Amino acid sequence: LVVQAMAHVDAPTRLVIAGVGTHEAAVRQTADACGVTDRITFAGAVDDETLLALYADALAVVFVPYAEDYGYVTLEAFLARRPVITARDSGGPLEFVVDGVNGTVVDPQPEAIAEAVNRYAHAPALAAAHGDAGYDRARTITWDGVVEALVGAAGA
Repeated sequence: LVVQAMAHVDAPTRLVIAGVGTHEAAVRQTADACGVTDRITFAGAVDDETLLALYADALAVVFVPYAEDYGYVTLEAFLARRPVITARDSGGPLEFVVDGVNGTVVDPQPEAIAEAVNRYAHAPALAAAHGDAGYDRARTITWDGVVEALVGAAGA
């Protein structure tokens, strides 16, 4: 979806895809078919230092998995003060992303994702404000809080 969205994202905005997976060849083919290969960097597997640098350099983080169980990417983005663009069917990220507060929640359609990216690209102050709100949300999540929620849920 994100690669397809790039066909609708205003230049010079670029996409960096970090990580490797079984769908990489198909994603590269999609980029070729959409004519956006020149605006996408396939970073592959990255170490922690590089990942931190990628987050620091990002305008926003697009994370649109289908029915993700938790979504650490969302919290990592928030801790880097970056807003998250996610989809209505993404699952776990929806526990954290509040549309219009610390990110954007869109329909799982390339055009909707592109619109959200373009909005942040044309309003970097909005992206920064949403990133700050995400940081405020993420820093309240602690292991003690997780344990308390789990113990409380088990006793219910």
